[in-house]
Amino acid sequence: MTYSNPKSTYICINKGEAIVPGEIEKQSICINEDIFEVIKEL
Repeated sequence: MTYSNPKSTYICINKGEAIVPGEIEKQSICINEDIFEVIKEL
């Protein structure tokens, strides 16, 4: 879905497994942390 929409952004928050497919790397934000800690900081 991200690949087919150039205005979209893929966001992955996953400690130890923040991985993104190469095709959408430029449209992606990966955060290699615990999602609970990330949301708590927001």
